[in-house]
Amino acid sequence: MKNIILYMFIFTHVLHAQSKRFIYEYKYVPDSTDKANILRDLMFLDITNHESLFYSQYKYSEDSISIAEAKKGKFYIPKADIMYKIEKKASKVFFKTIDYGIGKIKVEDNRKINWEILPDKEKIGKFTAQKAKCSFGGRKWTAWFTVDLPIQDGPYKFNGLPGLIVKIEDSTNSHKFELVGIKNIEKDIQYPELSARSDELYLTQEKFIELFKKYRKDPAAETRRLYMMGRIPDQKDTSGNSRTGLEIVREVDIQAKERIKKDNNIIEIDLLEYK
Repeated sequence: MKNIILYMFIFTHVLHAQSKRFIYEYKYVPDSTDKANILRDLMFLDITNHESLFYSQYKYSEDSISIAEAKKGKFYIPKADIMYKIEKKASKVFFKTIDYGIGKIKVEDNRKINWEILPDKEKIGKFTAQKAKCSFGGRKWTAWFTVDLPIQDGPYKFNGLPGLIVKIEDSTNSHKFELVGIKNIEKDIQYPELSARSDELYLTQEKFIELFKKYRKDPAAETRRLYMMGRIPDQKDTSGNSRTGLEIVREVDIQAKERIKKDNNIIEIDLLEYK
């Protein structure tokens, strides 16, 4: 028993002495009317000094492109489906995005996840994992965590179990995260921030729900406002084609509405219940 405790102490010390990236494959069904359409993305959970950032690899690449194009004076319309980042810091969980048309927002989610830990165990990859269940965001979730990685974290907003969550999926098989890789990263790795000079707008979960409802009804409202202010000039896109500011607004509106129409099976499905 003493040897086990000593091993866990040494392992934990080594683990936290380094910055780690836990790579998850995310499979999800965005449109409940087309369950055969299963999308995939690689998600990164970067952990440094007891803080973590969870984000899409594809969105990371797109943000890098957006910044490069902005320096050329060009407007880049992202195509990524997963627009958010999840930051866990000082026992708090924050949802961060620029997806709602008002610039950068940071939403504190203080909802506690109440886990039911079960005795079932299963081999997932090279780890022995234990089963746990919870309800969150209008869905019932089954998670598998491993004490081999004594980190109380996991994909998306999930956290609070005695070990890292290596797999979690909802009861409808609409959303599933599974650990597929681990690597060391630099401690000072920086996410490419769009509008780095602008401040984040802090919102409570309640205020975010209000914003969410307004955005789903009219996703291009803020883009139109920026156009009326003269902040979306005529320009060339990344392919060299000339477009007016008004054409850009119309394109944003069409794309956003089409994405929302098909995005009816979101991870926190209870958000769609608010009127």
